[in-house]
Amino acid sequence: MSHTPNIIITGATSGLGREMAVQMAARGEHVIACGRRAARLAELEQIDGITGQTLDLSSPPHIDNFCAQFDTVSGIILNAGVTFVDRFDAGDVATDMSLIQTNVAANVQLIRGLLPALKASKGRILIVASVGGLTPLPYQAVYAGTKAFMVNFGLSLREELKSDGVQVSVFAPGGIKTEMTDIPVMKTLENDLAPVADVARAAIKTYDKMPALFVPGGQNKLITLAAKVFPRHVIAAQAERIYRKARQDES
Repeated sequence: MSHTPNIIITGATSGLGREMAVQMAARGEHVIACGRRAARLAELEQIDGITGQTLDLSSPPHIDNFCAQFDTVSGIILNAGVTFVDRFDAGDVATDMSLIQTNVAANVQLIRGLLPALKASKGRILIVASVGGLTPLPYQAVYAGTKAFMVNFGLSLREELKSDGVQVSVFAPGGIKTEMTDIPVMKTLENDLAPVADVARAAIKTYDKMPALFVPGGQNKLITLAAKVFPRHVIAAQAERIYRKARQDES
């Protein structure tokens, strides 16, 4: 069992998760960086304050074994996520289920498994969702659905767990320059992608302050405001046009 104050970050071998791990370690936190790529975890362990640990979010038994290690957890940042950018009918059931497992089911299992440890330390849960969880997102339909689940799941848990001293916050960024967005269709939208270091700083600030929901970036705030003002089908149609044009430009 681990008794050391610790912050668990999932999806920490690349992108936003890695950057958060590095920045949090730099300010003196003890970070448990989780992911499946052992070589990258070994690289992270060269940084003071970071312990790497393999975590396969596709395996419920592996998740159970991971959670059983801890009797106290200072905080967990649920950052791991995957997407599929194309028409829904271009995908398959295996891809859909993989997204749902990684983006939803694994997160629910992690919170349930770690909740006693979080209660013991009156810890924090930061859910990294997406602007795509607040608005429709054609060509990423399953991804948007998973993120919408996590937004509402997180906001609901926030109220339930207040009496236990566990704080829950939802962080909903827009597009970020990471490996996940390093795909041909996103190249034409590259100017709209935020630098990962900036988003990591905003995520850490959210972890520190624990608001109910935080959307970083002026453009993302405008998008979420528009989603409140205009009918959702109008927002969906506009998003579809943008992505369709990006797909045409890419081809």
